[in-house]
Amino acid sequence: MGAVGACVGAVAEGGAPPRQEPPEQGWITAAAPDGGGAPRCPHGALEDPHRGFVRCLEPGEADAGWLPPSPQPEPPPPDGGAPPPDGGVPGDAGPIDGGVPDASIVSAPLPLVEIKEPEFMNGDVPNVAKRLEKVAPDLAKCVADHGGLSGVSGSIKVQFLVRVRGRAEGVEILDARGVTSDAQRCIRQLLKNKPIGTPSADPVGVTVSLSLRAPK
Repeated sequence: MGAVGACVGAVAEGGAPPRQEPPEQGWITAAAPDGGGAPRCPHGALEDPHRGFVRCLEPGEADAGWLPPSPQPEPPPPDGGAPPPDGGVPGDAGPIDGGVPDASIVSAPLPLVEIKEPEFMNGDVPNVAKRLEKVAPDLAKCVADHGGLSGVSGSIKVQFLVRVRGRAEGVEILDARGVTSDAQRCIRQLLKNKPIGTPSADPVGVTVSLSLRAPK
């Protein structure tokens, strides 16, 4: 089309085209009817695909030297126009990681928890063992969710203080066997500020052992 513009500009300025000046008649739109099936431009055509019009050539113009070369087709896209395999947008590379989701963490079997008779210092706290038995399933879950037992049995010795408000304070693990450090940390957090009962003095130290056994 640039060549056509250059030639038309040369004619408007009075310059002579290389061979002959193109006639002014013969312009039709690309959508114009072709007259009942006959060739629309039997002598060839000068087309502008970008603007959608066609100029039919007159007899003797087929070999005119001022005619530009036929328009070349648009180059195909790099991927050949095929849709992406996942149905997404062309050029979309998909997820960056492309990794497989992590498998769900499976807990170990819940161990059986037995609350031993507690030991007191500086007084007494009634029914401590019974109150701890109520949270025995949660204690077992701490062990199961954090590595489980390393053998068929294990044990944990816990110490804490009970003041007037009747809650476990300063929970510490004095000794542990067959359980992970994460399980011990979970048990400490579980017992922290847990209601234990009213002590006979302020404060009362409590030491209690937990016996753990793997389920049969």
